[in-house]
Amino acid sequence: MLDVMDAQDRLLAAKVNQAHYANQDRGAEVKYEVGDLVLMSTENRRRAYKSKGDGRVAKFMPRFDGPYEVTKAHPDSSTYSLKLPFSDVKVDGFHSKLLKLWKPNNPLLFPDRQFPEPGPTLNTDGEPEWLVEKIVDQRKRGKGHQYLVRYVGYGPEDDRWLPGAELDELEAMDKWLEEHPQT
Repeated sequence: MLDVMDAQDRLLAAKVNQAHYANQDRGAEVKYEVGDLVLMSTENRRRAYKSKGDGRVAKFMPRFDGPYEVTKAHPDSSTYSLKLPFSDVKVDGFHSKLLKLWKPNNPLLFPDRQFPEPGPTLNTDGEPEWLVEKIVDQRKRGKGHQYLVRYVGYGPEDDRWLPGAELDELEAMDKWLEEHPQT
């Protein structure tokens, strides 16, 4: 019986020793907060793409995708929920090892790293259409109003003032009028 207990003690000591040396080189886990912008690893998508066969390689696929906004944070379990626009992904939680903090590019230091801005989509007539994210502001011009429009994928520096007549059938316009009733 003593030999069995001695073996169990030695196994426990070996586990503690292994955990000590394994954790020695690990860095502290990054904790994200709600509202942070993060990049998500494309590791699983690349693996799924390559598994379809036909000699596929994912050499030129990006390693990270985003930025996405953190909507729910659970740092105790290392899982985070992200706002994934235009996605059919139903996964609500992503492990922190799949995420990294997004740092915006400084175009003065790295002009070649500037991502191209998204272009317009084509409607059924083949004419370009820009996707409107939201209406930011309004001002009176002549007998009507102009609205400050922010496009999907663009920042505040690219907002444009457009007359209300051009924004008649937009969901963003309906939402703006609902939130800001005309007096």
